[in-house]
Amino acid sequence: MSARTFTKVSPMVWRSPRFIKLPDEAKVGYLYLLTNAHVTSAGVYELPRGYACADLGWAEAGYDSVLKELSSVGLIDHDPDTEVILIERWFKHNPPTNDDHALGTRRRIEAITSDHLREKALAAFQDENELRIQREAAAKAAKAARASGTAKSISETIGNTSRLMGTRLMRGNG
Repeated sequence: MSARTFTKVSPMVWRSPRFIKLPDEAKVGYLYLLTNAHVTSAGVYELPRGYACADLGWAEAGYDSVLKELSSVGLIDHDPDTEVILIERWFKHNPPTNDDHALGTRRRIEAITSDHLREKALAAFQDENELRIQREAAAKAAKAARASGTAKSISETIGNTSRLMGTRLMRGNG
């Protein structure tokens, strides 16, 4: 079970054509899969069918039908043999925020029993984590440049020919 006390759900879900076209029962099922107590920082987790059915008050046939529907529109992937659920595009909305978060997320992914979903989640995680590392490196370099005084001046940024540069304020006569 997750130690998480909350889960981010993007408000863009209400603008997703795939989500909007779903029947209400499938929408409830998807929101449940995004927010239930088993969700982890990896967006891929084991969810015993009985737990889901008990939480939702659904029969297994109804739950299985919703999983198939959500899978068919590309919102989730699941492995019925291991009862593992993968939220598609999880890391688009829930990327790792730092090295410790990334390490913990990787460990959760590596513990997944479904080979197919573990590999799929790991690939998505690695792509997003690499982007995070690149963003952090760029931000660190920019901060170092500002601190050393090598950052572009205002005139270099907006250009010397700009009318703005000719104002008293910009010439330092403010």
